[in-house]
Amino acid sequence: MAHRMKYLYLLFFSVLLSVPTWSQVSPKADTATAITYDRLPENGILLNKGWKYHRGDQPNGAAPDLDDRAWKPFNPTLAINDLLPIHPQGIGWLRLHLRLSDSVRLQPLMLYIQQLCASEIYLNGRLIKRFGTVSNHPDSVEAYNPFSEPVGLYFANQPDQLLAIRFAAWNNKAKLNQSFLNRPLLAIRLQGLPLLLETHTARQRSDLVVTTAFGICLLLSFLHIIFFVYNRAQRANLYFAGYTISLTLLFFVFLSYDYWNKDIDLSMYVASCIWLLLQIIFLWPLRALYCLFDRKPNVLFYGLWVFLPVNFLLVAFSKPPVWAMIVLLFLPILVEISEQLRLTIQAVRQRKRGAGIIAGGFAFAALLLVGYILLQTLGIYFYDSTLFFLLVLLSPALSISLFLAREFALDSQLLQVKLRQVQQLSAQTVAQEQEKQHLLAAQNETLERQVKERTAQLQQSLDELKTTQNQLIQKEKMASLGELTAGIAHEIQNPLNFVNNFSEVSSELIDELKEGPFQHLPETEQEYASEIIGDLTQNLQKINHHGKRADNIVKGMLEHSRSSTGQKGPTNLNALADEYLKLAYHGLRAKDKSFNAQLITNFDKKLALVQANPQDLGRVLLNLFNNAFYAVQEKTKQAGPGYQPTVTVSTYQHQNQVEIRVEDNGTGIPEAAKQKIFQPFFTTKPTGQGTGLGLSLSYDIITKGHGGTLSVETQAEEGTQMQICLPL
Repeated sequence: MAHRMKYLYLLFFSVLLSVPTWSQVSPKADTATAITYDRLPENGILLNKGWKYHRGDQPNGAAPDLDDRAWKPFNPTLAINDLLPIHPQGIGWLRLHLRLSDSVRLQPLMLYIQQLCASEIYLNGRLIKRFGTVSNHPDSVEAYNPFSEPVGLYFANQPDQLLAIRFAAWNNKAKLNQSFLNRPLLAIRLQGLPLLLETHTARQRSDLVVTTAFGICLLLSFLHIIFFVYNRAQRANLYFAGYTISLTLLFFVFLSYDYWNKDIDLSMYVASCIWLLLQIIFLWPLRALYCLFDRKPNVLFYGLWVFLPVNFLLVAFSKPPVWAMIVLLFLPILVEISEQLRLTIQAVRQRKRGAGIIAGGFAFAALLLVGYILLQTLGIYFYDSTLFFLLVLLSPALSISLFLAREFALDSQLLQVKLRQVQQLSAQTVAQEQEKQHLLAAQNETLERQVKERTAQLQQSLDELKTTQNQLIQKEKMASLGELTAGIAHEIQNPLNFVNNFSEVSSELIDELKEGPFQHLPETEQEYASEIIGDLTQNLQKINHHGKRADNIVKGMLEHSRSSTGQKGPTNLNALADEYLKLAYHGLRAKDKSFNAQLITNFDKKLALVQANPQDLGRVLLNLFNNAFYAVQEKTKQAGPGYQPTVTVSTYQHQNQVEIRVEDNGTGIPEAAKQKIFQPFFTTKPTGQGTGLGLSLSYDIITKGHGGTLSVETQAEEGTQMQICLPL
């Protein structure tokens, strides 16, 4: 689950950079208060200086030419506990004048925002992002923390910039405990794309470690529950299962951090759950040690359970300071660990069977912790310390698990010894021996059958989980791509409608000119004016004709970008391929009118309907056709007038599958790049002309979404053939 968002994050970053936020209004910066940045540090810039604050709503608060010299200085990164008296409820405005050098302004930049409010971000008077719901009514304010949602920027071509924020503080202060009250109301960091990618890589590495620990704890939970079911006399398995289940829940909360941290109300409840889990986690192994070493729980153990709800109520309702919260959290944990060490040392001294294994686990955890502290003291830092802390946390757990497994093995050996004794004693009577052998054989068969059934069920569950995960990843990818295409098409639709409407209105005005003022011109000038009016009429007709053609292309893009339901149905591949071939060709012709290519279709008329998702399959075909047209277009520029660009689409039906072939006589693919073309973000196109996602998404749709294959046959400077095989 930790690396489930890997491809989605990379797709999000590439889309974010491919559609930058343009700012065309030049702010009139206050030169006396503008903050100047000549370079961008590696860790970015925390924007905590130079802000000006205005309480209440301001209709033109984001306008670059607004005179804000009377606004008050403000630091939004201060603790919310300090800022709420200044801005308790309602809407406020923040403005920051920036002066950026060319080296800073002309590189890809991101705003990384963490907040306990709702906000609207404006750059040079233009709204670029909205987080939550900003409202004049406090009850209608919906705060939102845009964690892991950086905002892409592309500044205007001048050094002076204006960043304005319209915000409404979260009005539910009563729910905030002291840790939240010490968080900043609004912290904005300006950083470059390399730092963002580096931070994302570090989070992936940390999530991978937490995911591994999550899997280990989940597996240990199942194992010890099964051990307890088979041997209820050993209740330590039950207590230890409670410990591993608590750890599993804690790791699950950490893995879902991106989801719940954005909702402030939800994050409060999750913080309370984490508080309870941290208190409970260390009580279970303590109870297991009491059971393993034949000790009765003392007053201290029951006192810790009684103190647990009292501790929670103190933190949740009395809002103690941060140092008191740390004491309330770690004091019971230190007491629990001390009691665990006392029981383990006492068992080692009494030479309890297997006590050395548990002691070794505690010693290894202590050695790791001391070594880590020593390395930190010496100035040796690690890029990611998550692994250390997980090993410290899991070492005692694994040692107890090994101890229980050893006890189980010893009990099994003892059982085998007793069985042999029984067999020797029962050898006196043949009838009794045969009866016992029959019973043992029946028990063995039952156990083997149960193991096979459990193994088959587990394998089936794993297969279903993998299939579901692949489908979810594919749906998320296609949804993101569809939203991008729909957004672009909608943006094009508005100016295109203006072009078409004004061309028609202009034609009507020319007709009125002919019927009115034109008739009053002298005959010597009417001939010249008639030629001009004719040229204008012809130009407007061409504009209207091509505008409607572009409108059809935009409508095709909108149809193509509709979100896929993920449902499959009978699909006519011939019609689908023909439709998207024309869509791709006319789309390229709209960009380059000089481009012409020969389109050849060889469709199998007896082709059966295929169970497929038409929208997803259409995206694949559109990617393949665009690549083919790009290849022949590039070769046209190189080969000269004797070259005839050709794209051929064929369909075939075999015994249990259908095949779609897309061939071109373009530039082909070099052998060195052939093995990488289906990898995400790999492209053979020049910089800026390709994202490297088309074939990667197409490969996932065909292989994971439809259970088919996507292969390539190519030869440099000769052409390329892409083959899609789908099962019937």
